[in-house]
Amino acid sequence: MKTAAKSLLVLACLLSSHLAAALAATNTIQIFNFDFGALPSTHINPIITLGDTVTWVWTNGFHSTTAAPGQLDSWDSGVHSPPFSFSHTFGQLGTFNYYCTVHGFSAGCRGVGAMSGIVTVVLTGSPPYQVTGIMMQGSDILVTWVTGGICQTNILQRATGAADGSYTNNFTDIFTVVGATGNTTNFLDVGAATNFPFCYYRVNVPQ
Repeated sequence: MKTAAKSLLVLACLLSSHLAAALAATNTIQIFNFDFGALPSTHINPIITLGDTVTWVWTNGFHSTTAAPGQLDSWDSGVHSPPFSFSHTFGQLGTFNYYCTVHGFSAGCRGVGAMSGIVTVVLTGSPPYQVTGIMMQGSDILVTWVTGGICQTNILQRATGAADGSYTNNFTDIFTVVGATGNTTNFLDVGAATNFPFCYYRVNVPQ
């Protein structure tokens, strides 16, 4: 009975993955008046499904769509003016910040500012997989993130960095959750506050 249940669970996960691929969609974001969204003045931060594509369409000016460094999905259109479009297909789950290299900026710790936007990638019917809380507790750091449920493995990763604020984009796996049954997970990174900037965490959900 247990073997049959496990087989059905694996089959359900596989069918879910194939269905997501079959239903992949393209989401259009216009670039205009120093913003990302829809004309004439609506800013859009889309929530899309894994495997979907975002296409940015230039309507005026010289702009780029460029992912903040240190993320699991990365892209850079380069600077262009209309008529031009650029597409990126998202193969990772999570929340991805991006900006225009002409009118926005990368703020470090994957932050962005000024002309910028966010793309959130989820599985159909699921919440975003992302770090939702980072709290320093003495020399330790408590990290909280949204998990992927029983069909997903969640790997908490930490950047290589130093207490002076310098860091690299070389991320190390520090904690793995297999078959998470809840929506959130906590991990206490013991002694981490003395070793590197506290904000450099991310969640990898391998497919």
